[in-house]
Amino acid sequence: MKTILPRFVLLLTLCMGASTIALAERFALDMQNVDIGEFIDTVAKLTGKTIVVDSRVKGKVSVQSHRKLDADELYQIFLLQLGVEGYSAVEVGDGLLKVIPNQAAKIEGIEVQGSRSSLGRSESIITRIAQVENADADELVKSLRPLVDNKVGVITSYADANIVLITDRESNVRRLMAIIDSVNSVDSQLMETVVLRNSSAEEVERVLNKVLSQQTRKRGASKPVVAADPRTNTLILFGDDEARSYLRQLVADLDSEVSSQSNIRVQYLKYAKAKDLAPVLKSISETILKEDQNAGKAAGAGSSLINIEAHEQTNSIVMSGSPHIINDLEKVIRDLDIRRAQVLVEAIIIEVTDNKAKELGVQWLFRGADDGSTPAGAINFGGGASGTSGTPGIISLLAGGDTAIAAASGLRGAAIGVGKITDGFSFATLLSAIANDSESNILSTPSLLTLDNEEASILVGQEIPVITGSTASSTNNNPFQTIERQEVGIKLIVTPQINDGDAVQLGIEQEVSSLSPATSAADIITNKRTIKTAVLVNDGATIVLGGLIDDQVNEQSAKVPLLGDIPILGRLFRADNSSTTKRNLMVFIRPTIVRDQATLSELSGRKYNYIRAEQLAKAEAGINLFPFTELAVLPEWTGMDPSPPNLLPKKRVPPPMAPAEKAREKEVEKLEREAEQASPPPAGPQSMNNLDQGADTAATGPGDNADSAGEETLKPNLSWYQQDCSGFNAASDSCRVFG
Repeated sequence: MKTILPRFVLLLTLCMGASTIALAERFALDMQNVDIGEFIDTVAKLTGKTIVVDSRVKGKVSVQSHRKLDADELYQIFLLQLGVEGYSAVEVGDGLLKVIPNQAAKIEGIEVQGSRSSLGRSESIITRIAQVENADADELVKSLRPLVDNKVGVITSYADANIVLITDRESNVRRLMAIIDSVNSVDSQLMETVVLRNSSAEEVERVLNKVLSQQTRKRGASKPVVAADPRTNTLILFGDDEARSYLRQLVADLDSEVSSQSNIRVQYLKYAKAKDLAPVLKSISETILKEDQNAGKAAGAGSSLINIEAHEQTNSIVMSGSPHIINDLEKVIRDLDIRRAQVLVEAIIIEVTDNKAKELGVQWLFRGADDGSTPAGAINFGGGASGTSGTPGIISLLAGGDTAIAAASGLRGAAIGVGKITDGFSFATLLSAIANDSESNILSTPSLLTLDNEEASILVGQEIPVITGSTASSTNNNPFQTIERQEVGIKLIVTPQINDGDAVQLGIEQEVSSLSPATSAADIITNKRTIKTAVLVNDGATIVLGGLIDDQVNEQSAKVPLLGDIPILGRLFRADNSSTTKRNLMVFIRPTIVRDQATLSELSGRKYNYIRAEQLAKAEAGINLFPFTELAVLPEWTGMDPSPPNLLPKKRVPPPMAPAEKAREKEVEKLEREAEQASPPPAGPQSMNNLDQGADTAATGPGDNADSAGEETLKPNLSWYQQDCSGFNAASDSCRVFG
């Protein structure tokens, strides 16, 4: 069978500018009696779109362009040609189309545009929503339906919203929208204003628009418009005479004077958080609205009768709506906005450990004669009975050189050696003994104050680096390591809940971790003790959360078979290692309920005075190697009331000195040192008068000219005179200066 291929010519011309950047391609199109499938494939390749063709799409296409086209123009010609042939292209994704018959296109998921979206001139099928303002949508659809091709488009109306839905090609939708806009621009209605005296214009507007949207309108009548002006509390009515007359009657009924409280309330909170309380009030208001509706009290929808918002900046609740609902909510706020109790949680962590270890061993080394007549051998217990201790082996000690030095440096405890080393038979024996004893007593008392039903945590410790991964380089000289920080110390997480009475339910997570001195692992070893539990404790009671009593005994022995089992003498052919470990760990907890300021002040004062007593003891002992340095000490506890402004001592900070002033300062210090080293002058009458003058000079107040100029007055050292002043009359002028 002879196949006749359709003849078509497609000329492609690429327009290049002077620059090296390629411009948009343009095409000259000439197709005669081409299969529509070939036409669709050609357009898909030139426009870069993926086109899926329905099996019902068949036919021949003839199209010719008398000028060069770009990709967009080619695509519009493609849509026009499909429309002529009775087909439509529906976009289903980014660059993805499907070609189907016109009858199936109007039920596809095509694009939906609002009334404000711009319209193009393409042949794509779209759905448009048009708002009709000055006409009835049902009547307008009857007039526009002849302008829509039933094979491609659909036009219908939605009476409740007075809108028109149009599905058609974009070019025809553009024409229909021009007609609808012309109808909307016709103003055959009148407008009037109504000033309200007792009601809110915005509230009345909301009610009227709700009534107008639900009532049944007459055929051919347009929907009236109601708008509010909050500034003048005025309603604007727009519609025909009948509609405005109906609205005026409704407004008069709604604007009647009623004796009711304000429908907007602002409730300031004292203790609760507004953002946390608002959801609770909304839930309660919904319940009240449902009860009112069931009882026939509510006239409208429940969601429109009450509005509750939280204002976080002022920590207040703003409510608007029905007065009786607001009154009920205010009672709920008063019950919830109360001073919450607090809980002081004090933990006591006690750990007592006692470790003891002893090791005893004997090692032998025999060397035979040079002629081989005497055998050689060794009994070596390097590393002790466990093989991991620091006891060196006898072979390493007698090896000589660096090996012997390295072995001797690791020796711990006592080691006694006896031997005979000659050219013939030689022997050596080594007795090693060591005893370890370590004790520890750890007491930790973390404490934490938190509100009722609020989680709180405290961490006292440090973050240590832990190697989590390592990657070696090609030469293995500088490996790449990844490190993770891990918290080590004392951690306490608690969530208290005060029950009715004096009981407290505690959700506790207690962790005590530390670094282990052991180095047998690949990285650091951490000791961790964790307790996670929930308990019920009375106020002020101390209970035990948990603990551990551990008693371990380890015995290890390394010996020569048979010889090591001989009574008494077998001790010469064995090494023994014994260790005992005792650990006692207990964790106690004590909650204290703080309901008022007096209890809080008492607890805070107790902690404050304890720390201050520790500081006073430190200050009295002084600082080693800094005998003239004073330690800072907290001031005395004055309670929870505001502290006076002069509670803390104020030290005068001298102004910065010029180089000349610094030199003068050094000279003054030198003179003071010389005065201290000089012997005291005789205590004659003339000396007393001179000293009296010097004392008057030293007692110069801060108001003198020298001090106002920023210079320090040189004061003589008169301590020696204070000691000798007791021999004179206390009423004399010389001694009155020093009291």
